[in-house]
Amino acid sequence: MDQKMSSLLACKYNCLHRQMYMVRRHAEDNCHTTSSGKAPWSPKLQGFWDWLSHWKLLFKGRKRCRVSYGKVRRLMKKTRLCNGWKKTTDELEVALAAERRAYKQAKRQATKLRRDFLTVQTTDAKKKKWKSQKAHNRFLWLRQMKQREEARRRRCAQQKASTGGIRAIQIEEKLPDSTQQLLTITDRALVKEGCMQENAAWYDQTRAPYTTPPMAEPLYSIHRAQAESNPTALLEGRYSLPDLLDPATTAFLSHCRFHKDHLPVHLEVTTSDHVYFWSRNPEDKGSEPHGLHN
Repeated sequence: MDQKMSSLLACKYNCLHRQMYMVRRHAEDNCHTTSSGKAPWSPKLQGFWDWLSHWKLLFKGRKRCRVSYGKVRRLMKKTRLCNGWKKTTDELEVALAAERRAYKQAKRQATKLRRDFLTVQTTDAKKKKWKSQKAHNRFLWLRQMKQREEARRRRCAQQKASTGGIRAIQIEEKLPDSTQQLLTITDRALVKEGCMQENAAWYDQTRAPYTTPPMAEPLYSIHRAQAESNPTALLEGRYSLPDLLDPATTAFLSHCRFHKDHLPVHLEVTTSDHVYFWSRNPEDKGSEPHGLHN
């Protein structure tokens, strides 16, 4: 059942409604409005707008309002109005009013200016691109060749991906009469093994074309086992070099030996050695924060 609103409640409601209405009207009146997109753009209309913005910023700056002087310099360079800052406040106001009238008049012809701009752009583009029918035909022919090449590469890439990579290789086989012939291999396992051998032959530093004798078999396994088991014998010259060694490796291992006048080095540190060393070390340069040594 509807109840009638009391006079006191109606007065409060009307007061709140009036306040909310005034707040919304005040916000609407102070909202920032822009006119971008309302007029078709063209270089001539942009020139009028730049002139108007230039005079507007100078006038605001003369009124001690905050303006961007970087933007002022850009507009001065763009409009070539380098002496605008020399004008007085009254002269700036007159120039601003005149520029506003000129911009409004140009804005009425914005559609025509836009149409003329597009016509000139299209005509210049046609003249620049197609000076003759022969040039046009040449462009179409080159574009067709480019599209055909892209399609060919795409087909090759897709076909390679679908077939699983290389399907056949050719290797050189040595015949009994010391001649070589090319042998085609199509087996998948043999193709994979042949590719691995080819990569190893080209990119492995222990094989052709420049081999490293100490790292090649069987010398690698022999030297590693014997040298690790007898390092002292190798340094002291008691290690007998195998006959399988090549001259370069033999010379290298011979130079690894101690000199004949070299005295043996004892690695054991005795108590007297420890006391002698630390007694000569200053306490203020100790290895601990307290200057003490363990």
